Amino acid sequence: MKCKWTSDNSLLLTRVLTLAVLFLAAAALFCIPIITEWYDAVSEQKPIRTVLNIVLYASDLTGMFAVWELHRLLTNIAKQKLFVQENVTCFRLISWCCFAVAAIWAVLTFWRLLALFVALIAAFAGLILRVLKNLLEQAVAMREENDYTI
Repeated sequence: MKCKWTSDNSLLLTRVLTLAVLFLAAAALFCIPIITEWYDAVSEQKPIRTVLNIVLYASDLTGMFAVWELHRLLTNIAKQKLFVQENVTCFRLISWCCFAVAAIWAVLTFWRLLALFVALIAAFAGLILRVLKNLLEQAVAMREENDYTI
């Protein structure tokens, strides 16, 4: 028997992985103090444990919210609700989460310049999501216009 990979299987896998990431992000909240203590021990630089704790907690919570919104988006897709305003809102919120993480890590650059790399990646992801949000918003408007056309 040959198992064929379908778009439904792909969507299910994506939803499962999204929930796994959400679970791991929640579990990471308990590991942050251990991670920052280890980082200060091995970094051979001025300790920044408190600042790093704040940055990681803020990033993790923001990321968890973004992953939850992604889960909502995937749930809508599974229900065949594609070109709806709710999906535009999900993209908008996820993009703002990316920009928030970029801002959080940009502040950390005052202590560690390498944090700029994370900030730029998060900002770029936010930018891509804004483009997708705008594209979807136009598609929703076109669909609504077509729905009212006789």
